[in-house]
Amino acid sequence: MDSHADAKAQDFVDDITGALQQGNSIDPLVDLSDGAHEEFVDLVSVIQDLRDTLLPVEPSAEFATHLKTQLLESEAGLAARLRKMPARLHVAAILALFAGFSLLLSRRLFGASAAQEISEEPVATAL
Repeated sequence: MDSHADAKAQDFVDDITGALQQGNSIDPLVDLSDGAHEEFVDLVSVIQDLRDTLLPVEPSAEFATHLKTQLLESEAGLAARLRKMPARLHVAAILALFAGFSLLLSRRLFGASAAQEISEEPVATAL
């Protein structure tokens, strides 16, 4: 199916869906005398079945209130995310930070300020 035919199919399905949602008749849209929409007849029945099956549902007032307070009172940012982390993750982060600083401090105290040189050794390879 080329892009033009695909666009026409999408427009047809959108028109049928919109007409059904508004309660309008779909008979003018499904005029099969020109043969342009014959391949989409099955889609029309599927769209009608979906409209009959999937009924809109209003959420309860309690759920809407709870969701609104949850969304409006949620803390954004790094500090809020850090507070929500488990305690063992806080301990691990503190230990990693302490280990990193102690390594840096030990390098400074014991005079290893320059990085060690890595020498390359020739490796025998099979030809």
